[in-house]
Amino acid sequence: MRSSTLARLVLGVAALVAVLVPATASAKNIKVTTTIQAAVDAASPGDTVTVPPGTYNEGVLVTTSNLTIRGSASAVLDASDHDYGIEVGNGAAGATPVFPGCVDVSIHGFTLDGLTIQNADDTGVFLRGVENFRLTGTSYVDNAEYGNFPRCSRNGRIDHNSGGGGKDATVYVGVDDNVTVDHNNLTNGVIGIELENTLNTYVDHNDVSGNVAGIFLIVLPGLPRTSTDNAVIEHNVVTNNNLDNPFAAVCTAPGVPDGCAPFTEDLQLLPSGTGILNVGGDGILIRHNDVTGNGTVGIGMVDNPFPFGPPDNTQVRNNKATSNGLSPDPRAGGLAGDLVYDGSGTGNCFAKNKFGTDFPAGIVSLFTCP
Repeated sequence: MRSSTLARLVLGVAALVAVLVPATASAKNIKVTTTIQAAVDAASPGDTVTVPPGTYNEGVLVTTSNLTIRGSASAVLDASDHDYGIEVGNGAAGATPVFPGCVDVSIHGFTLDGLTIQNADDTGVFLRGVENFRLTGTSYVDNAEYGNFPRCSRNGRIDHNSGGGGKDATVYVGVDDNVTVDHNNLTNGVIGIELENTLNTYVDHNDVSGNVAGIFLIVLPGLPRTSTDNAVIEHNVVTNNNLDNPFAAVCTAPGVPDGCAPFTEDLQLLPSGTGILNVGGDGILIRHNDVTGNGTVGIGMVDNPFPFGPPDNTQVRNNKATSNGLSPDPRAGGLAGDLVYDGSGTGNCFAKNKFGTDFPAGIVSLFTCP
């Protein structure tokens, strides 16, 4: 795995570059007077759309590069009956895609600063084919699936957001390159932060509590990328993620209670009470996190149930993981504790963690970092 210091430097510099898209000399401030969409349609590259307090019942499509949408939390975008609160990029032909199989990059520069976005039928803010973006200061409330979701996008920062309530991840980094997720406060969702089939992610100083799972890394089938690689997860507070999983457990899983169902959805496999879990990601550094009170697992790394192989080269260092694994979900198949590792993969190790229990007992001492 690359030097963790270098990885943090590269990701941090890229995140800074992502928010420094220059405005043109003729940039304007356009105040919303009727709908947000009307103001966005009137905007040119470099302009800022300012959203006054009030409730706006609409879904917004952004196809203009280098645009900023700004408003306070009392500017509420209620996206009921719309798939997305704000959709950025429409898959139009543009620059070379981030990964083969992705839509082209067609939006160069986008900032969302503020607003409350709620009740979208799918996702609060969905980006596709966007480079140099920032999603900051927004409250995501009860969007059906995701809070914000950059897809096939790169060079972005997701910071100082709050919320939850969806049936997937509030912050979902999927099939992206070089995204920083920092200083978010996420609760009451299925997953606080998810990294899926994505590359070069930095997850730092987030407070993630009261979800089914706090921070979750996985590789899933059917996507343009077939691995989750090179992530640094540090200085996060991950506590009491014990919300019941709304998806019925798979009937063939060992020890599941009544009310199980056939396998149709990968989230059926996710145990409630998960703090930080790496399911097949490679080159992951998990350090200096405070992980407490998660009923099944504090910090874990396990084999991938899909044909992508186990985690490799994951380091778990200098974390505090205590009082986890005290009320495990049967979906975990007996895996429970502060630090959990099923022994799969190569180059995975532990060093200088403060913890009470490991599973299997003694696994931490068998896999020590050099």
